[in-house]
Amino acid sequence: MDRRMTEQQFADAVQALQRAVNTVQDAVDNQLLRPAQKQTFLCSAKCCDTAKGRDALQQCLASCASPLMEKEQKMKVAFEEFQLRHSRCIQRCQDVAVEGLSPSSSARDQDRAGEKLRKCAIDCCTSYQKQIPQLQKNIMQS
Repeated sequence: MDRRMTEQQFADAVQALQRAVNTVQDAVDNQLLRPAQKQTFLCSAKCCDTAKGRDALQQCLASCASPLMEKEQKMKVAFEEFQLRHSRCIQRCQDVAVEGLSPSSSARDQDRAGEKLRKCAIDCCTSYQKQIPQLQKNIMQS
């Protein structure tokens, strides 16, 4: 297979995975975070009307913000874990590709290792793209 073809396929796989992640981030933002932000603002506005004193106001505002901050943190952790697992997949590809290489490996062997790496990395992207719906479901349910 032409090296440029494999490189383009890898770039396409990375872009497809990124688009899928962006779509989930937008959906989570619209369906989960924005309603929580609205509730936080409405609750905070009530604090301004009902809190007696600065300390009570700060306590009320912190209480209002807590659910949103918890949701944002859970979402952040879920995406970070997803990214970490994907990175480990790519790292395994790199390890496998270079296992048979030595400093004296021929250019042809190095090219084969590079192609092996790209193919494996494409598989990682494809595999993790298939996991996106479950990622979204997990975030929405948490």
